[in-house]
Amino acid sequence: MGLYQIWNEMHRIGTTAIGGGPDRRTGEMKYVAACEAEDCGWSSAYDSYEAAMVAARGHRCPVR
Repeated sequence: MGLYQIWNEMHRIGTTAIGGGPDRRTGEMKYVAACEAEDCGWSSAYDSYEAAMVAARGHRCPVR
């Protein structure tokens, strides 16, 4: 299954990307905020887009 079939939304804030898609178990929408820096490895899952947006804006990447 391609990425375009999994994620309904993708947005970027600085080095952080926010994506949303249905949860595999429940089918409810979930949102993930993840840093795109090579060695950072930070990511978090949220139930709302707004919470993922706040986390993405508040992330300070230690690598960059």
